[in-house]
This record gives sequence, structure tokens and C-alpha cells, in this order.
Amino acid sequence: MFSAEQRARRRRRAIQKWGPGYVLVLPAGILIAAMMLWPLIQTLRFSFSDVQLPLFVTTFAGISNFLGVFKNPDSGPMLLRTIVWVVATVALRFILGFLAALIFNARVKGTVWLRILVMLPWTLPSVVAANLWRWVFQSSNGILNQTLEQMGVPHSALVDWLGDPHTALGAVIVAYSWAGFPFIMLLLLAGMQGIPQDQYEAAMVDGASAWQSFRFITIPSLRGVMAVALVLETVSAINSFDTIKVMTGGGPANATEIWSIGIYNSGFQNYDFGTASAMSMLLFLAAALLFGVYASFTQVRNARKGGLS
Repeated sequence: MFSAEQRARRRRRAIQKWGPGYVLVLPAGILIAAMMLWPLIQTLRFSFSDVQLPLFVTTFAGISNFLGVFKNPDSGPMLLRTIVWVVATVALRFILGFLAALIFNARVKGTVWLRILVMLPWTLPSVVAANLWRWVFQSSNGILNQTLEQMGVPHSALVDWLGDPHTALGAVIVAYSWAGFPFIMLLLLAGMQGIPQDQYEAAMVDGASAWQSFRFITIPSLRGVMAVALVLETVSAINSFDTIKVMTGGGPANATEIWSIGIYNSGFQNYDFGTASAMSMLLFLAAALLFGVYASFTQVRNARKGGLS
């Protein structure tokens, strides 16, 4: 046990050692906290209030905004479209990124320039990428329809990809997945290149096939990286906005209106900031729940590894 004098001496030493550093980072810490916490606090306050414009005068409304979201007949289809959007974009990005990582990890001659080319979609601003794909999917002058027409498809059979409610969501999913799969490729490629080669050599000596090496070495070694990639991409898909806004604006006939677009429409088109804030808090809770599940999974997995060791 330390005496009171010893504890005071230890505190003074800690302050002398770490105090200047804390003082230097304090302004930046306050700024970051204000930028993160203040909007969250305001959104939480608005979600339980009736917000009157233009001065944002608030009157406590309890959970009426949340009840309004749940009772809105458009909320169910919007939630379903959001789930379809998240599952489809995450799956497509992951598949494309995984295949690209496998190709580049093979160290085939001439893939250096191809790797740079594959990275281009990720370097483009999202608005630029969305406008590029909107040009591709245009019904009259779009590259896709013109190519199909040159291949012999009748003009009457061409599809208005962004104007048809049956194809608009799929078209936007393709555009969004194309722009983001290089990020998954980088994560998985880094993980693959971190696997010791002697594991593959030992498996080859033991007579393992390429599929067996992939199944029992590559996949288990990438589980942590894949979990991180899936969580990051899921949160990104939940919060995505700009690609859909630029390409379709949520149309046609609300066919591409996911939750984030609904928040924008409620707040900045209908000027119902109470409902928009309630929807934002529900979206925040969904993302927080996802991180909680991932943290629990990671903790259980680490505990199992510790028990085995």
C-alpha cells in the first residue's frame, strides 16, 4: 500500500510527464468532441420535439415523432428497400473485392498497372462516379443501351434503367458497388500478403490441393479482416446517400428511396425536422447495434483463442 505522500508524488510525476501533452491536444479534442457530440445532441433533442421554423423553436412532443415514423405506411417499404440495398451492395462489393484480391495476390506478371487501374473507381469523388453511371444508364444516349442496340436488340426492347421502378434500384446498386469494391480489395489483399508462405509450402508438401489450401489456410487467416471489412461496408451502405441522390433522387415512384434518402426528404423537402431527427436516431441505433454485435463477436473469438492457448 502506498502512503498519501507517495500517492501525491506519483500524481505529480504523472502530471509533469503527461500534462503538457494533454494541454497540446486539448483544443483539438474539444473541437472534435463539439463537431461529433453537438449534432448528435441536437438530433436527439429534435427527435423528441416539435420543431418550428425558421428559428428552430422546439416544443417537447414525447415519442410522437417516433410513433409517426412507425405509423407511416411508407416506412415499411423504405426499410425493406434499405435492407435490400445494404445486403446487395455489401455482398457485391465483397465478392468483387475478394476476386480482385485473389488475382493480384497471385503475383501474375503485368498486374501492377492493372492494380492501379482497378483503384480508379475508389479515387473518384462519389458525385463524379454517380454522374458517370447515370450517363451509362441513360435510356436514349446511354452507353449501355447504345451497345445493346448495336448488338441487335430492338429499340423498343431497350430498358429505361433509371426510369423504370423495377430496374432503378439494381442499377444504383451496381454503380455504388463499382465505386467501393477497391477498398475491400485493399483490405483483403493486405491480409493475404500477411499470411506466411511457409504455411502454403507445408500444405503443398502434405499433398493439399489449391482448394484445400484456400479453404483451410486463406479463409481462416482472413476471418478477422473479413469481419472488419463487412462491418465497415455495412455501416457505409446504411449511411449512403450521395450516389442515390445524384442518380435517381429516390425515384422513380420511390423505388430507390432508402432510409437516408427518407431522412433528407423529411428534413429538407417537407421541413419536418422532428420526423427527420427521429429517423436519424433510429439509423444511429441500428449502426450502434451493428458495432455492438461486432464487438461481442470479437470478444468471444478472442476469449476462445485465449482459452485454446
